[in-house]
Amino acid sequence: MLRITSNRSDTTDTLKVEGRVTGQWVDELSKAASAAVVEARRVVLDLSEVTFVDADGAALLRALRSRGIALAECSAFVSSMIDGESQ
Repeated sequence: MLRITSNRSDTTDTLKVEGRVTGQWVDELSKAASAAVVEARRVVLDLSEVTFVDADGAALLRALRSRGIALAECSAFVSSMIDGESQ
């Protein structure tokens, strides 16, 4: 299960992501992040409540980061999945 909540300010949209970034939820997060980019100058993903990221989720997070979306509050596990799977 994945939960995404948005907190918008004048210039930033922070998406709080909770749960597991796996399977069908990877596509849901991609859609939410893409929609946020259209509506805000700056998008931040708060990953403090993410408990697991599979290979597809890590690939998505790397792609979002390369598009200028900030990844914040990553646990050591999530960071290692994002950075360690990039070979």
